[in-house]
Amino acid sequence: MRIAYCDDEKVQYVYLKELIDKWEIKQEKRCEISVYQSAEEMLFENQGNFSFDFILLDIEMDKMNGVELARNIRQVDKHVTIAFLSNSKEYVFEGYEVGAVRYLLKPLTETQLFPLLDRVQSLLTKEADYIIIMVDRENIKLNTEAINYVEALGHYVRIHTTDRVYEVKMNMGEMEKQLKKGFVPTHRSYLVNLNCIEKITRTECIINTKEKIPISRNSYTAVNEAFIRFYKGGLD
Repeated sequence: MRIAYCDDEKVQYVYLKELIDKWEIKQEKRCEISVYQSAEEMLFENQGNFSFDFILLDIEMDKMNGVELARNIRQVDKHVTIAFLSNSKEYVFEGYEVGAVRYLLKPLTETQLFPLLDRVQSLLTKEADYIIIMVDRENIKLNTEAINYVEALGHYVRIHTTDRVYEVKMNMGEMEKQLKKGFVPTHRSYLVNLNCIEKITRTECIINTKEKIPISRNSYTAVNEAFIRFYKGGLD
């Protein structure tokens, strides 16, 4: 779970980190936390793309407050889960105006935070799978269903999607671990989305864009079996 936390009180992060550490152990999950000490810093570091699963914002900050920051976030991302943290209930109704799911009072407690993290995790398991890639120094949240195939290019991979092609500094092994279900290696340099394959021959597979992806001799049997299982609905 990727969490963004924005609060100009450094000591509050210590409490949050302790609680999240406990939740990770309890749920056997892993969280990645990005911390920002002002609304302006968060907006600058995430221009045009907030690639987080959960955003926790302090309301009472200098200059731009948490509600104004949330309004800026909502202009870019209508769906990310946002919650507010505050010393008072003064802004509670404004929080609902920007689609905040919780209004938490300081000091933060397990009773407040754990059900919220559970809720976000539950939403993630119901959503389509996605990966986070870095392109031009920006993190991009990419739905795996949009990926047709991945091609290895030395120390980079080229991700072919429905709309565009992304070049990412990553090896094929790392990409294969991220994509997990629904993709099959047809060749040491290619990883293909099974949902895109229309036809398989001994030497290549044809995908729905009519592109032809090579199949190595050693990969043919595994590719063919994965393709059959996928369309029978039995892919593990």
